[in-house]
Amino acid sequence: MATVAPSVEPLSNELVRIIKQRIETDRLVLPAMPQVATKCLTLIKDPDFAVKRLVQLLETDPVFSAQVIRAASTVALGGHSVRSLEIAVNKLGVNQLRVVLTQAAARSLFETRNRAIANQLGQVWRHSVAVGMLARDVGALIQLEDIEVVYLTGLLHDVGKTVVAAMLLEAESALGKKGWITADQWAEVVDKTHRPIGVSLAERWNLDSEVIDAIRDCQEYDAGNRRSAANVVRFANAMVKTQGVSSGTVDMDDANALVMIGRSMLDLDDEVVKRLSSGLKERVAGVVSAGW
Repeated sequence: MATVAPSVEPLSNELVRIIKQRIETDRLVLPAMPQVATKCLTLIKDPDFAVKRLVQLLETDPVFSAQVIRAASTVALGGHSVRSLEIAVNKLGVNQLRVVLTQAAARSLFETRNRAIANQLGQVWRHSVAVGMLARDVGALIQLEDIEVVYLTGLLHDVGKTVVAAMLLEAESALGKKGWITADQWAEVVDKTHRPIGVSLAERWNLDSEVIDAIRDCQEYDAGNRRSAANVVRFANAMVKTQGVSSGTVDMDDANALVMIGRSMLDLDDEVVKRLSSGLKERVAGVVSAGW
């Protein structure tokens, strides 16, 4: 007779209790944004910032330098490679620079040397990239003013999962157990507990309010602000799940219902939805394999 996997409900409830307690007592340890990203993002808030100063900051971190040059090469006419950081910075402009720096900082959260959770975090990252890409496409289609903010909102809507993953490893170590929960159970616990941590992390990183709104609740649309970035991400999140790009078990009836509501909320027809989702898996695979 097949063994029945134990319920993860007690573990989820206990983790929620611990998270709430740590947030309320200001004892929740959250990863800081990398120093270089923080300094660069602070610098570019000044409309008269010196490009040379920004280049100097970027040069202190090879990872961020490479990401900026890669992003500039992607948008360069004819696909020509950009080799100078100064040229890359000027080509991208402030809005895209902000996206590239925040994305590079977020990507580091999803990287781990622990083989036990590397695959799961990789799935979360792929799902996040897919949501960001689809949200940006929808934002452009309905002519939102800042589609880069929409992209970041989609990219970071599940960022709290990285911190929960670290907490689960901490619990595993404290209990002296290995393989104590299956990959599916891991995903279930993370899904049930990550949102308050994600909000706290986004607030610590001074991310836009739209990002925080989407992290706080990705299931309920805001009828009072139908074309908000958070609503676009809620639609994209559900849509991506129906396309098989997810990081855990999906309630397909729920996902399809959210897609239907989102289509009405954002005034999207069948043909548009089909076009948006066409080749999504392949596009995400290409972006992730390129190092994003």
